[in-house]
Amino acid sequence: MDCLTQMRPQIILAEKGGDVARTAEYSIKGYLYQFLRYLSEILAAGTGTKVTIEGAIEDIDVATAGFTTAVQCKYHEQADKFTLGKIYKPILLMLEHFSKNASQTPKVYYRLFCHFPDQSGSRTLSKLELETVLGTGSDPLKAIIRRIVAGVDHEEFLKRLTIEFGQSTDALQQKVLDELRGKGFSAEDVEAVIYPHAIQRIVDLATQASVADRTVDPSAFLGALHDVRKVTFTRWTRELATRAQIFKRLREDLKPSLGQNSRGRTFVLAPAAIEKFDEDIVRFIKKFVERYCCKYLHSNPPLFMVVGEYDVSGLETRLHDAGLRCANGLVGTAFRANDLFRRPMVKKSPFAIEFSLRLASRDIVKEEPPKRPDELFLVNVADDPWAHHDVDVHRFEIERLSDLEYALQLRTTYA
Repeated sequence: MDCLTQMRPQIILAEKGGDVARTAEYSIKGYLYQFLRYLSEILAAGTGTKVTIEGAIEDIDVATAGFTTAVQCKYHEQADKFTLGKIYKPILLMLEHFSKNASQTPKVYYRLFCHFPDQSGSRTLSKLELETVLGTGSDPLKAIIRRIVAGVDHEEFLKRLTIEFGQSTDALQQKVLDELRGKGFSAEDVEAVIYPHAIQRIVDLATQASVADRTVDPSAFLGALHDVRKVTFTRWTRELATRAQIFKRLREDLKPSLGQNSRGRTFVLAPAAIEKFDEDIVRFIKKFVERYCCKYLHSNPPLFMVVGEYDVSGLETRLHDAGLRCANGLVGTAFRANDLFRRPMVKKSPFAIEFSLRLASRDIVKEEPPKRPDELFLVNVADDPWAHHDVDVHRFEIERLSDLEYALQLRTTYA
């Protein structure tokens, strides 16, 4: 299966902030289309069905009593018209699999799901068309043909193959949203909470190493979604048709706690995947401090910890030059956690504060804080030792700090 060896590493690159435009066979929209297809198959599955994402056979293996349907997805957003040549490769890969597994029990049926703007519905492949595919002059495709077992039953293969032309990305998103609403989810939660969580779970499944870990019981998948209460913000949020509703709900959910005066807030940031992090981080911190640590009752400055190799001391210098004093926990050249965690001296009138934020490299802060933070913001960080069930943990996967600014009420529009 070509996607098993090609697509999963590309998803992992995207998750780590790699340049998808250069490394991926698919565009971002193509990836999203695949995820939507995976989700659509799960939502449509009947009782007792198992769905494998990035399956052992194809992109999606749908196993029911008596047979398995192997589905391969192809998204051609740049192609105006369908031509047979655009699907030679998936047809040959399916034929190769069939030639080696024709007598397999349960039977395997093959479905090629593809999007071309000028096509809809479904069709079969004729014997003449299959002969045309097998007569290709392409050297890479000839390599696949050489792997096809001699004497394969072409007629039986054609009986098991269906070509289905799918909807556009926008139409497929709307279909998935309608299907989610039909599964008993609260109407107001579907667009902002359930749908983005479902997409992220698909992404997480697609990047698992083993087939077993990528196999889903649809009823369990949906049951887990019914337990979701918080908005998720991931790299895919901006690509979703419901992104405005997601941002709106996220801002609404964060607003009450951001309005409380003396909240212990900790940010753990991984800068590697954030565009222009070094250029924008001082402005971001300054905006946050000036809004949420700017008066007498704001006596517990936020802590910003940076993950990985980053010039934190240089950042402190830049923050100082921008008018912000930091506690860094350094006593001489040694780090002392109690100096980082201590409360600043504060003057009520006129308002003055000894330092307005805490700043450190995450690697040097080994100790637990004397009091757990009220809120922990994990930015491009999967987990952290300070994450605890008694702490409000907010997870963000972002590519630009402006998204975080918008969620935290530091700007009025997302850009």
